[in-house]
Amino acid sequence: MRRIRAVVSLSVAVACAALATGITSCGAPISMQQAAASRFLAKYARPDGRVVRLDQGRDTVSEGQAYGMLLAEVAGDSDAFQRIWLWTHHHLQHRDGLFSFRTNAAGKVIGPHPASDADLLIAWALLRYGGPHAAVWHRAGRRVAHAILAYDVASGPGDMLVLTAGPWADGSPAGSTVNPSYWSLPAMESLAALTGNDAWHRLAANAVALAGQLSKNGRLLPPDWAMLDSAGAVRPEPAPDGSEPHVQYGPDAARTVIWFAASCDPRARALAGQWWPLLRPRARSRALALGLNGEVMTGTPTPLSLVASAAAAKSADDGGAAAHLLRKAIAEQRAYPTYYGGAWAALGLALLTDGGALSGCHNAAAAINSP
Repeated sequence: MRRIRAVVSLSVAVACAALATGITSCGAPISMQQAAASRFLAKYARPDGRVVRLDQGRDTVSEGQAYGMLLAEVAGDSDAFQRIWLWTHHHLQHRDGLFSFRTNAAGKVIGPHPASDADLLIAWALLRYGGPHAAVWHRAGRRVAHAILAYDVASGPGDMLVLTAGPWADGSPAGSTVNPSYWSLPAMESLAALTGNDAWHRLAANAVALAGQLSKNGRLLPPDWAMLDSAGAVRPEPAPDGSEPHVQYGPDAARTVIWFAASCDPRARALAGQWWPLLRPRARSRALALGLNGEVMTGTPTPLSLVASAAAAKSADDGGAAAHLLRKAIAEQRAYPTYYGGAWAALGLALLTDGGALSGCHNAAAAINSP
């Protein structure tokens, strides 16, 4: 009964959120996802396909291009998808298939090093695309997927494969820099099914195991950054560029909770549920940054923090709390709109709502086995 109540409560969250998003009827959940995705695209995607972080110096990052492609699919906007992909291909893609991380406001590349989360989500968006010219984009997606396995992945003891933060992050033999929020399990699980390459399943399974190790099986929150040593052990670390001098659960790590809650792997969802007691208190559930023990470090409320807490609540079968937190996330984004908040309010609906446009466990179930 509790599981049934959780499902019903989360569906109600999407219907009720219509009042906060300008839709006056409680229609099918997919229409809510489309509305949130379309709002993000209308505000942040330029006509030429560049996604601009208006509140962050009007720059562009490969992550934003990936979000734009996925949300164009959610919105059912094939034209926007193609514009965003073609801009990404022409301005950011390297000869090896990966992508520069950042451009300035003029669109000039100022961060040439790839970020593996964007690489992964771009491959996923291309390979799952079902609109016009799909075969062309699928070929492009297979190229990106191959490049990720060639340059973004480190190997460890036994059969361990780990998605590092990018080609720059493999510091063997000293260790590899990893960002657990880059481990998008839905993307890995989908790529395992779409490419038939078992390496994607191994990456997903090892990500779950390492996240469990980092968080002491859910007794701590996942960190923004970590270091993987040559023995396959992983430990939390401050940000490698010095932007975060202390270990924290912050704007990166919150995504880990969402990706794990949206996974097809019951072990990942169980781990996400273990994080709920740490995130349940109101001050923590919305805070920008927490210590790994849940201590509030920066209490500023953000839509992403609220969506992540909703994801943990859903995984713990607390559907009422998940519904409330999703509504709060949408309201927070409406009150204080940001690029990051808009992206994750929309992605959260598409990933966490039952029948969501980016939830595809029926396609990836065959890929979920023991490592």
